[in-house]
Amino acid sequence: MTYGTGVRRRRVSGGDGHRHRHRHRRRPRRRRGGAFGTLGIFGKLARAAELSTATLLGARFLAASAILWAYLVRRGVPIRLDRRTLAAELGLGLVYGFMSVAYFESLAWLSAGVATLVLFTYPVQVTLVSALVLDEPVTGSKALALCTALGGVALVAGDGTAFGLSGLVLVAAASLAYTVYSVGSRVMVETVPAPVHAASVFLGVTVAVLLYGVVAGTLAVPTTPTHWRLIAGISVVGTLLPMLLFTAGLARIPASTASIVSTSEPLTTVALGVVLLGEPVTPAVAVGGAAILASVVLASPAVERAVADRLGRVDPRRTELPPDD
Repeated sequence: MTYGTGVRRRRVSGGDGHRHRHRHRRRPRRRRGGAFGTLGIFGKLARAAELSTATLLGARFLAASAILWAYLVRRGVPIRLDRRTLAAELGLGLVYGFMSVAYFESLAWLSAGVATLVLFTYPVQVTLVSALVLDEPVTGSKALALCTALGGVALVAGDGTAFGLSGLVLVAAASLAYTVYSVGSRVMVETVPAPVHAASVFLGVTVAVLLYGVVAGTLAVPTTPTHWRLIAGISVVGTLLPMLLFTAGLARIPASTASIVSTSEPLTTVALGVVLLGEPVTPAVAVGGAAILASVVLASPAVERAVADRLGRVDPRRTELPPDD
């Protein structure tokens, strides 16, 4: 299993082919952002339908795991992992499971848009951890993007709309867990194929969520057609598709850049919250959302290269942009 290594070898070929592949690598991130942005909406709809978090998430990851593992077996993808790697994957799954539970439970106090925007303080944490652990460079463009994203989140958090302290604590814990998962996944996809990584993580997530449901006493069998439709939607649109795009994207771009670009997800949640749930958008939320969108542009490879070129004209020693990996 040399997926990560193979990607690195293809990337050093340079030339027009490299730029062509680079453009295509950015597209999965945009699609993933839109898909993950639906999670808060599914969570709110589930609460309105009296479907517990444990039942929604338990069925979500059981279904997604079954679909993904069936796909891997049917395609004949090698799935055997050594014990140490499997343990690491399951551990990441437990972390992701905690993140999912904390985020969905925060929706009892927060609007879907606000909860998602606060969750996405995690790119700052990922960038710092990636710089310390993975030796990923923090470029000027990336630093500006982080500041812009933080400013946008601060505007939303300071708006005071649909807030509760318990919800803030839960979503902050979810953000920290997401940081650990993102950095850990960046390491794992260096040697584990992205679909196998996602499938292994799903096993850990499923265990974590089901244990939570048993301990909390909220795990139950879905009883209405609405329940099953919500489970089907979140399993495919909100879980399986974005997880595959996320892990594939991490194999191609740095964890810090991937995390900043993914801050476009809250905009999807805010927009869907307005259209489907009637959630209000105050001026502070609108300006904050615009700032987050600006951070996505600032974090793009094209902008990073443009900044590097400008700096190179002033100081030739700074012309070379640090490598993506």
